[in-house]
Amino acid sequence: MTYLRKVLKIGNSSLFITLPKLWCEKFGIREGDFVEALESSTGELIIMPRNNEGAERTFFINLEEIQKEYAEKVISYAYINGYTKLRATYKSKKELEDLKNLIESKFMGLILVSETDEEALFSFALDINQIDFYEIVRRMDRITSFMIDSIANREKVKAMDSEVDKLYFLLIRMLRMGLTDSMIARKLMLSPVQFLDYRLVLHFIETIGDELTSIAGKADFKDLKTVKELKEMSIRAFLGDKKIKPSDIEGASKEAYSALVSVKPDIALNISRIIEMAKDIADLSETLYLQ
Repeated sequence: MTYLRKVLKIGNSSLFITLPKLWCEKFGIREGDFVEALESSTGELIIMPRNNEGAERTFFINLEEIQKEYAEKVISYAYINGYTKLRATYKSKKELEDLKNLIESKFMGLILVSETDEEALFSFALDINQIDFYEIVRRMDRITSFMIDSIANREKVKAMDSEVDKLYFLLIRMLRMGLTDSMIARKLMLSPVQFLDYRLVLHFIETIGDELTSIAGKADFKDLKTVKELKEMSIRAFLGDKKIKPSDIEGASKEAYSALVSVKPDIALNISRIIEMAKDIADLSETLYLQ
């Protein structure tokens, strides 16, 4: 939703704008309440409601009512949308064990706090305000690099991809919560456009992990050496490394594509997708093109 507001004047110097009625109703803002105005790193002024912070939200799921293959999608929705508790009902212990295995493999910080024969309660136990968002982005990059180093070992690559998935969901949760929680927004200090850019970059890194898993055991490190260099360079540029120039990205891209000539046809398409995603990450870099 986009709201257009006219800047008005009080007295000789004070300027003000009104808050949209629908927005105030959505977040329960009333006369006398405080809102928080945050200035992003690129100059946008972000108005945040303060009355949503710390609220507990419980998501209910009945495992009998949804197909097993949809359970992950449903829990993913609850997780990335900031629910603090997950209450699940079931008819068998096997359903509970499957749920616990799914949560352990995908959703960091969500722990089982109680269970009965018919119901289990999971709670998000991490303090999201203590998480170093940008360090985790760098960790996701490092893990995908380790995946390339170990590309001949399929099981090892799959295990690392699971870690990338967990970090991905955690950071998407943090980004989405940052849109309504002023403490998280203050920590991230991102403009609305930057929220979108980071969302895309996280998706690209997570998908690179998936592509690497698809070719694990089929490819050799030499097939991906130049791709690794391009990926790492692109992410450093996106995170603000001013030493990297557009010509560096272009040169690394050409090297990566040139190396495809000697790659087996059945994995060349996967590698070309990784190259394109690495280039897309670089294209989102403000530092790279606005130096």
